[in-house]
Amino acid sequence: MTEHNDREIRDALKQSFPPVNTELRRDLWPDVLRKLDVRPVGVPWYDWALVGLSAVMFLAFPRLVLLFAYHL
Repeated sequence: MTEHNDREIRDALKQSFPPVNTELRRDLWPDVLRKLDVRPVGVPWYDWALVGLSAVMFLAFPRLVLLFAYHL
């Protein structure tokens, strides 16, 4: 490609895409803090079931701890 073609392509792309406004319209941090305060942290029941099942498996089969540690 020649330099003239590169310039034409660059100009066509600049015309087809409007300039992007990177300035924020407002501060987002208060919204983040509000969402963190509103939403309670809850652990689903199946997470507790997996923790319990893992504990039972490790107590019943202690060598599984070594197997999982090896693969980490």
